[in-house]
Amino acid sequence: MTADTGAPVGTLRGAVFDFGGVMTESLFRRRRDADPDVLSLLVFFLNDLRSVYHLPTSTHDLHLLETGRLSEAEFFRRLCARHEEAGGPHLDPERARALIFAERAEASAAMVDTVRQLRSAGYRTALLTNNAREWEPMWRNLIPVDELFDVVVDSSVVGLRKPDPAIYELTCSRLGLRPEECIFVDDLQCNVDAAAALGMEVVHCTDPTEASEVVAQRLLGRRASAEPEE
Repeated sequence: MTADTGAPVGTLRGAVFDFGGVMTESLFRRRRDADPDVLSLLVFFLNDLRSVYHLPTSTHDLHLLETGRLSEAEFFRRLCARHEEAGGPHLDPERARALIFAERAEASAAMVDTVRQLRSAGYRTALLTNNAREWEPMWRNLIPVDELFDVVVDSSVVGLRKPDPAIYELTCSRLGLRPEECIFVDDLQCNVDAAAALGMEVVHCTDPTEASEVVAQRLLGRRASAEPEE
């Protein structure tokens, strides 16, 4: 079938999208005048994550946060304490949180438009996000979640996180589809690799605008910015 019929193209029937860095612009674009203490904390945190993020689960605080087993307040308290113990400057956890979230994420207009077109063309769509319980109001207010997605799977609600294969299988099950019937878009290679291992078609998103065009070409048979043929 072609996109002109209003039905999904080929064997793919669904599309699964990450939130941060896919439905939003890159999460790592920060102002050059950002607070140096906060930058120190972020560098410490990212270095701390390198050896554990790719694991499906662990006792690391981020894993506990993203599976709903640790509150945001406790997460920042522990992070600031570890940072200070490692020789970093003292930071009040509440101040650290406020400064880190001072720059709001920006929705990717291109990706939002592509997801909207996919639903109009008959594809089932899902949002699959690693997140914290306390952050739901923030990300839900950034894009029209209920308009764009048939299914929303939040790691902190279901107690699983990417790249655990079980969370991809849960998402596909809720869509009523098999993994091989879905395309998956994420900005982290470990999450993309886990989806591919299950048989999902994958797009590694390094730029949301470019990735939105890749998805549109694959599923709609045209550029996202092109008008569908009558």
